Formats: sequence, C-alpha cells, structure tokens
Amino acid sequence: MISIKINDINNFMQNLLVKDTFDSFLICSGEIITGSSFSFDGHINKAFFDKDEIENFTEDFATWKNLRNICFEIIKGKKVPTRLKLVMAFPKVNYSKIVRELGSSIAEENISGLYFHIIYESNQIHIITSSSLNLFTMDKSLDNYWDKLISKFFESHFDTEIL
Repeated sequence: MISIKINDINNFMQNLLVKDTFDSFLICSGEIITGSSFSFDGHINKAFFDKDEIENFTEDFATWKNLRNICFEIIKGKKVPTRLKLVMAFPKVNYSKIVRELGSSIAEENISGLYFHIIYESNQIHIITSSSLNLFTMDKSLDNYWDKLISKFFESHFDTEIL
C-alpha cells in the first residue's frame, strides 16, 4: 500500500471527470459531498438488464466510463465538493497478465481485487493503493507489483509525489 499525492488538482479532475483516462477501471463505490451527500455502489444490478445485456458483463462492477458523466453532473458548478472518495479496481480480465509478469506463487483465482482509492478533501487529492487476496500469505510481491504499476500510471499522467 502506498499513498500518492496529486499536485495539480485541476488537471487531475479534468482527467477524472471529462477525459477517458480512467474509463477502463471499475468503480466499486463512491461518495461525493457537495450541498448534499451522494453515495453509490458500483455493483452491476443484473436484475435491471435483460438476458442479452447481462451476457455482455464480464465484471461485477460498472466501469468508470458508465458512471463518469453522472458524477460530473453532481460535481459541476462554481464550488468544489467538500469531499470526494472513489474506490476503483483493476479489471479481473487483466489478472492473468499480472500473474504471468509477476512470476509469483499467487494464483490468479486467489486475487480478490486490486484497488486504488481517490480521496479529495481539504483541497488535496491522495491516491491510496490496496489489494485483497482470498488467502493468507506472507508473499508481498503482488502488493509491490500493484503499487509500482499504479505509480507508473499516475506518474505518466500527473504531477505526483509518493508519500
């Protein structure tokens, strides 16, 4: 687990809410506090969709692309939110590639999730990485790999500091 500070808030928010920079990530949950509080769960409600539509879902969560515009509508205006917290996940369809590259003893089916949390509060944005496994292990190679992968992603798009 690492913490990354985003130095240019305006650029980050532009990439988050307007551009497609984060569109391929899954959104697990979110909280946006403006004049009111808005919370959402990114789980796909399969009861809402017909049988043909359900077959297109390969993940349990919606992509950021599907919810980005809704979040933008909540946030847009002259005032910034008091708080924003988003929990995003790396799509499971990419886990096999990570396991191959990592060369670890951790099997793909034992990875519950690879996450990063976006937290905006007190005019600062921090990204916190996390991972979850279905088993206990002292092997931290997956955590370290995920931290490096996310660090590279954020460093390639934003002015950052690793804390």
